[in-house]
Amino acid sequence: MNTFKRKTILITGASSGIGAAMARQLADPSVTLLLTARSEEQLRARAAEAEMHGAEAHVFPQDLAQPGADATLHEAVTEAGFAPDVLVSNAGFGTLGRFESAPADTYAQMLTLNVTNLTGLARRCLPHMLGAEAGAGILHVASTAAHQPVPHFAVYAASKSYVLHFSQALWAEYRGRGVTVTCLSPGSTRTGFQARAGSEGVAFGPMESAEKVARVGLRALLAGRRVVVSGAGNKAGALGGRLAPRRPLLAVLEHAFRAVL
Repeated sequence: MNTFKRKTILITGASSGIGAAMARQLADPSVTLLLTARSEEQLRARAAEAEMHGAEAHVFPQDLAQPGADATLHEAVTEAGFAPDVLVSNAGFGTLGRFESAPADTYAQMLTLNVTNLTGLARRCLPHMLGAEAGAGILHVASTAAHQPVPHFAVYAASKSYVLHFSQALWAEYRGRGVTVTCLSPGSTRTGFQARAGSEGVAFGPMESAEKVARVGLRALLAGRRVVVSGAGNKAGALGGRLAPRRPLLAVLEHAFRAVL
């Protein structure tokens, strides 16, 4: 796949942040955008923006943190007559704090959104993608937290580590079959993520704009890259997270994150 033109593109978490930035950057008269998130009002605003640039845009309000929402969304998209050539799974959330401090239901919803329904959407969209003559693609949005365990962000980091490894496995399986799979790992980004995670003021490295991160991810997908980390400092941090001895790394991370609780 070397272009987004004439593609039908499904974006989750499209109402704000990186997902909304991707919708803006993909808006083109030849493109059909399928936008999903919890807020119908915000989705309609994003669709209106895309239509101003000539794109065809449709909204599918859905809370992907709920069990079975992947099937419900895919059914709604299919019944509307669409089959995505490109899937951008951007929706996700985290919670900063001691593991026992968040309700069990919060972790259940986080894992449903970040892992279960992300997996389900990829599985449901792949059969059509394998038949796409001009190629197809999946862009999963993970995090620099995916590259090492993170105390006080334990469940979120683990869920994004799943996304990172799942995406790379799919890249290997499908790169010779016309479907590109790319995993994007943003670092600290100016979105609503921090407010929901309770991590305002926490930034390990410079804050990047959602527009810049979106551009990095979309270009990497077109280039057929397996993994891309946005930002030079984040790349160095992700590499260090993979290579550093675990015991001292975990001690440093535990102290750093405990200090901002």
